[in-house]
Amino acid sequence: MENVGIFIKDEEEADEESEEEKESTKGKKESVDLLSRATRGALLQSKTRSDTNQEHARREHQRELAKRLNEEARERLLSQKGPATKEKVRKAITAYRNASQLPYKQTEIQELKIYVDKGHETIILPIFGCPAPFHISTLKNLSSSVEGDFTYLRLNFFHPGVTINKPSSSVAAPTSEGTYPNQDCVYIKEITYRATNIKEAGEISAPSTNLGLAFKYIKDMQKEFKEKEHEEKEKEGMVKQDNLVLSHNKNNPKLKDLYIRPSATQKRTPGTIEAHTNGFLYTSLRGEKIEILYNNIKHAIFQPCDHEIIILVHFHLKHAIMYGKKKIIDIQFYTEVGEVITDLGKHTKGGDRDDLIAEQSEREMRKKLNMAFKSFIEKVEALTNHQIQFEKPFRDLGFNGTPNRSMVLLQPTTSCLINVTEQPPFILTLDQIELVHFERVSFHLKNFDMVFIFKDYNKKVVMITSIPMNQLDQIKEWLNSCDIKYTEGLQSFNWPKIMKTITDDPEGFFEQGGWSFLEPESDEEEKEVDDDISDEEDDAYDPSESEDESESESESAYSESDESESESESGSGSGSESESGKSWSELEEEARRADLEVDSDHSDRDNKKRKKPMPNSKTTSSAKKPRK
Repeated sequence: MENVGIFIKDEEEADEESEEEKESTKGKKESVDLLSRATRGALLQSKTRSDTNQEHARREHQRELAKRLNEEARERLLSQKGPATKEKVRKAITAYRNASQLPYKQTEIQELKIYVDKGHETIILPIFGCPAPFHISTLKNLSSSVEGDFTYLRLNFFHPGVTINKPSSSVAAPTSEGTYPNQDCVYIKEITYRATNIKEAGEISAPSTNLGLAFKYIKDMQKEFKEKEHEEKEKEGMVKQDNLVLSHNKNNPKLKDLYIRPSATQKRTPGTIEAHTNGFLYTSLRGEKIEILYNNIKHAIFQPCDHEIIILVHFHLKHAIMYGKKKIIDIQFYTEVGEVITDLGKHTKGGDRDDLIAEQSEREMRKKLNMAFKSFIEKVEALTNHQIQFEKPFRDLGFNGTPNRSMVLLQPTTSCLINVTEQPPFILTLDQIELVHFERVSFHLKNFDMVFIFKDYNKKVVMITSIPMNQLDQIKEWLNSCDIKYTEGLQSFNWPKIMKTITDDPEGFFEQGGWSFLEPESDEEEKEVDDDISDEEDDAYDPSESEDESESESESAYSESDESESESESGSGSGSESESGKSWSELEEEARRADLEVDSDHSDRDNKKRKKPMPNSKTTSSAKKPRK
């Protein structure tokens, strides 16, 4: 060692460093205390207390909604109660109003052959030498067969005694009660005609030719009549709309290259939707046109392409419109974003670079489409003076469920619950909902069902199945914020039967408590549960109290142990007092004597064992014999 340095600190500097070390150790202890078990318990306790407070507030709000719901529903049903609305009855279909309208001049009728009158949709059959007309609606089915040299034509008619689902529009068809309007009439069940296939001399054609032609004409007429009936049934309940007023302004809001759903044809064709004075006009490249008026739009929904494959504009209408031969109430215009199908077998040298370029171009395309649709929506809202307002779904509040066949993401908007990306679309207006009931709510189940009951009790309830159980609280919070009453239970109900009993006797239903039968607990039980929760909150964990209790318990334990030791000492006190006066030499002598006594005892025991005979010694000696 060549160089040695010694540094001497002053007492003041040493005191300052010691104080700094103490402060740093105090800070570390405080940081450790923040993460201690007691602090964590207090944090969790405050969190659970806030959750219980929210749950309590939600229950109170739901209790108020239940009272208001029963009162409003009772008043609404009593006000609607009155004379039953008469169903619209179609006019009875007749073949001919009088006998003079029959086409007697036709050669088939004069020759007593089967004649098909397409103008009156009537079949004229020869029966006992007289032409008898039958409307096509009275015919059930027909068949034709060839047996040997003859052709047979058999016709079956509707008649009393056959259960059929036939509308009460025709003469011979039964009514909704299953009875026929004219019970005194004579009904023909079936009739069969036979004609030979052999052509005689002088005849142009064989007699069976008439039966073959009649079979073909009757089949075609029956098919046309069924299609006509279907179209009339589709048009029932439709409201006549106003005419579309076209605007010839070149700056009308417009979107191009959009497809339509549902499509009237199997092949998709793009088109253009344009906003005019009082409605939208969609024109496809094939020339198909569809008009949607502003006053017929109930919900206008814009679904952006964020997290979706398509971007669309959806219209839920107040009254259905005809598109092709279909009656539709939901119509949407969409375009696809990016590639739906990716080629997994494509491997190239610059594959990563190509993928990055494709992703970047897709992001730019999504951005452009969103901007184009948003500008179209803003222009439409400005053109209609905000008569049409587009709603955008809240994806954060969405939940998974199965409203139709497949599981989809259901997203709420400001006025409805929707899923418009999958077909058929699902749109449920919140203003029409009376009550929401959760079925199969149990902790050991993964899913539950959700039933929507409408204010119009004659309307069929809507059910969403297979909702994950972890989304129950989220749905409850959303319904509570929308002022919608909800209930929950373990079992599933037969809702058509329940709704029928309510509509049959609404007064009796609400006198018995109304919708309170869906509540899992009564109000008194809920109050008891709330009192128990409040008591548990009052008896919350306090670190200081628990430490005091533990200290008092430890002190009592120590005092008990001291008492027991003192008792044991008092019991053996006499012996200790007698031994307290002996010296070390006396104690060693006593120990030596005790050892000698122990050794002598062990030696006596060993001698006794040696002298003691074996138990089988006699028998063994007697068994042994000397050898001869």
